Amino acid sequence: MYLKPLFYIIFCSSLIFSCNENKSLVKENTAFFGGEIINPSSKFIIIYKSSNIIDTVYLDASNRFKYIFKNFEAGLYNFYDGKESQSFLIQPKDSIMIRVNTLEFDESLVFNGIGEKENNYLIDLFLETEKQEQEALKISQLDPKSFEEKLSNIRNKKLGKLNLFSKKNTTSTLFNTFAKANINYNYYYSKEAYPFINYSKSEHEIFKSLPADFFDFRNEIDYNNTTLKDYRPYVSFLRFHFNNIALQEHFKHSKDSNYNNKSLDYNLDKLTLIDQKVTDTFIKNRLLNYNMVKFINASCNVDDFDTLLKSFTEKSTNTKQKNKVIKIVNSYKRLKPGQVIPKILVVDKNEKVRHLKHIIKKPSIIYFWDAKDRYHLKVSHERAKDIQNKYPELDVIAICINTIESRDQAEVLQRNRLPYFNEYHFKNAEEAIELLSIKPVNKVFIVDRHAKIVNPKANMFDIAIENELLGLLNK
Repeated sequence: MYLKPLFYIIFCSSLIFSCNENKSLVKENTAFFGGEIINPSSKFIIIYKSSNIIDTVYLDASNRFKYIFKNFEAGLYNFYDGKESQSFLIQPKDSIMIRVNTLEFDESLVFNGIGEKENNYLIDLFLETEKQEQEALKISQLDPKSFEEKLSNIRNKKLGKLNLFSKKNTTSTLFNTFAKANINYNYYYSKEAYPFINYSKSEHEIFKSLPADFFDFRNEIDYNNTTLKDYRPYVSFLRFHFNNIALQEHFKHSKDSNYNNKSLDYNLDKLTLIDQKVTDTFIKNRLLNYNMVKFINASCNVDDFDTLLKSFTEKSTNTKQKNKVIKIVNSYKRLKPGQVIPKILVVDKNEKVRHLKHIIKKPSIIYFWDAKDRYHLKVSHERAKDIQNKYPELDVIAICINTIESRDQAEVLQRNRLPYFNEYHFKNAEEAIELLSIKPVNKVFIVDRHAKIVNPKANMFDIAIENELLGLLNK
């Protein structure tokens, strides 16, 4: 994260000059945002807020960019370089320059100019929280009282540090809102996660053993905070919070004692609680949609989908999200175990078009990869090779989900030092992705030698897949 002294002086000098040059551009309700991307993943960056793209800004020959916000709403925005994204706080009259190396994206991100101190504090807080995840997991194995003491100590230190920073730098109201939310909602998240990640007892038993005031912080939750609606700590907390309170509700009227995210009754409770507690339509619809899609992706019991779908469509007011979920449900009905894999055309390395089911000659695993996701591309191919070596009676078939020519597909594989073996891409990628519900990209199909689906939602990285494969081969 630290630059070499000489380079640092040169870099800061150029930033100061640039910021002074751009002060004349910054008017009453405008702000400047610019910087340098080292080892860029693309020729441009995308600036967005709340999943809405604000603009696409192209890099110049030196991999630098400039952008002027005009008549904008102050708050947290994101920039995306084609590979990773990070947030930044921008307010009227700010003039912010960034410098980031995509090889160490978050760790290398540095802000300079008007608004730099608040943004550097927020990114440092983000990195500090990431580092503390392992510590939170470790202390979650303690008894509830000891856990609470250590977790409160972490929170109080952060709040004390923030208080000193705010006094010294006369920080803005928006900054204080986001910084406090980061500290508090990560603290709340760890409290909600405790019954799930403490391994001493079942979740039901842990709930019974908790002190009466363990969840008192829930009285402070604002379920409809539109300022924080896109802020990661707030969004992550709400998701886990509803997992937790739904489980507590579920235990009241069921004989279950363990968490089961595939339980229909549990998920019905969750949608009901979201509907009862959240009034802001954006936050409510997003939570409903997230949990509906999560259930669909987790459960293999297609017969449960319509029941939860009915509850979801009654509660959500987002027509676009509802239509998309209905499509996913209908897609999985076609992918029910025992059904023949849908009629989809794939293209081999010689540009020969074939039906997917016709290339299946024996029990097979079909996995997918995205050229834009280099990490998954590599680890999925490594795991596929391992499975193929262990089970030579199987076919392991790889399919690229991008709209791509065979020549370009070969270049991607060669660039990543991967063999072009049993590789295909879709003739119509968009249609195939919808028909096979290939989201997320790491889902895997297991099919028998007749191209009948055994499992449409397998996970190559789950050790349980080997038991499934052995069961299939021993039939």
